[in-house]
Amino acid sequence: MKTLEIHPSQSKTDLLSATGETLRAIRTESGLTLRQVAEGAHVSVSYLAEIERGEKDPSSRVLESVAGGLGMEVRVLLLRIATTLEPETPVAASVTGTLAA
Repeated sequence: MKTLEIHPSQSKTDLLSATGETLRAIRTESGLTLRQVAEGAHVSVSYLAEIERGEKDPSSRVLESVAGGLGMEVRVLLLRIATTLEPETPVAASVTGTLAA
């Protein structure tokens, strides 16, 4: 009997995607438009949209500004992003049988 570790693909392990998805979720939960958050964060609407789509990697200063635009502290935003990251946990599966030589 062999034990085979299978690592399932996890959709939210990518920090860039998790950041964008979290920002969009918080914005929509708050009932804010891209324009409102962008203006509050002093970034362009197109740049914020690219961050939300996971196309741009925002600096820590930009994340701090966006948190302000969302009306929250950056530490709270970072905690929300961190909780969306799922740890990769291997799934052990037993494989029985013999291999033909």
